[in-house]
Amino acid sequence: MCARTNKKGGSPATGRLYAMARNNKKRETESLATDELDVERDESAVVMTEDPATVEEKENVSDGIIRIGEHAEAKKLNKFDLFCLKIWTYIVAFVTTLAKWINTGIFKIFKKRLPERYIIAFISLIIIILLMLLFTAPFKITVNEKETLAIFNNGLTPVFQKVGDSQDGQPIYKWGYADKKGKVVIPCRFENALEFRYGVAFVNVVTETDGIIENYWYLIDKKGNPKGNKKFYYTTELGERLPVGQFGDDDKLAWVYVGGKFGYIGTNGEIKIDALYNDAGDFIDGLARVRSGSQEFFINTRGDQKSASYEKVRDFSEGFAAVKKNELWGFINDKGDVAIETRFDNVSDFYCGYALVRSGSSYGVIDTSGKLVIPLAEFNDIGVADYFDTSWWD
Repeated sequence: MCARTNKKGGSPATGRLYAMARNNKKRETESLATDELDVERDESAVVMTEDPATVEEKENVSDGIIRIGEHAEAKKLNKFDLFCLKIWTYIVAFVTTLAKWINTGIFKIFKKRLPERYIIAFISLIIIILLMLLFTAPFKITVNEKETLAIFNNGLTPVFQKVGDSQDGQPIYKWGYADKKGKVVIPCRFENALEFRYGVAFVNVVTETDGIIENYWYLIDKKGNPKGNKKFYYTTELGERLPVGQFGDDDKLAWVYVGGKFGYIGTNGEIKIDALYNDAGDFIDGLARVRSGSQEFFINTRGDQKSASYEKVRDFSEGFAAVKKNELWGFINDKGDVAIETRFDNVSDFYCGYALVRSGSSYGVIDTSGKLVIPLAEFNDIGVADYFDTSWWD
């Protein structure tokens, strides 16, 4: 005969056993709670019977944990401190992680590991150098998508300042150099001054000794000290042109006028390419235009001729230089090879991949392949002509 079951599916005997177990557990819990309460009462009684001074002394005993809120000299961190601490934590974590990755790569290649502290030191040095380059880089203003105006080069900019008065009471002004804080770091004592490039700059002085006037330029470093012992004198043959050029953006050479000829000087103040030319231009993309006799051509930074000779050549623009042969203009590329045959009466420099051309009284526009995108027709002008530099035109 089957035994009766309760609603949960167990027998009555089983149900009674569950009930007895629950009751026993309940009594044990109540007993423990009563014991804890008695202990607390006993401790309170002991404290109440002790001397108040002894109680205060026990409360002041340190448990070995320093709590900022309980320390009389503790200071709360403000938001800026927390921000700096957080940034520093991120930097340390980044450098440490990067060092581990580099060490893993070294191990995979050379089967050896370097001490991580060496790698961390190297990474820290690289970061410091990059930060120094960032803060000493020229401050530039964007004029348009193609041009920028450099305000500070090498952290300095030329400034013009009154330095005194002449004997007849006229103010005397001179050029010097100031840093980004507006502090004059190279005193204003020059008649003229060019911007710094590669840590050096050309300055102009005019002196008079026994009625003899000397007007020359020389090179200085960022402390205002002469760089080398070369002087470059101005002569009337130059007209409005200076006897010195400017160091380019991609090389460390500048043209100079020496003894009626043009050569090139390095940033150490020494002549790098002898003064052999009747004319010279700035280095652009590693090439500079020069003239020898009636012929013009391009040279590299070693002074080697890198193009054929032409009647005239112009500076490079967007990888192309205009050249004139048999009274007609075309273009060569930066390798010195002919890119667009000489077939126009005149051409402009390239701008955004296009150049303005003229044949007779007709104007057109070509692309870098020489294809006419605006055909030569009986146009006396073109609406986009203002975008092109025609200051070279005959």
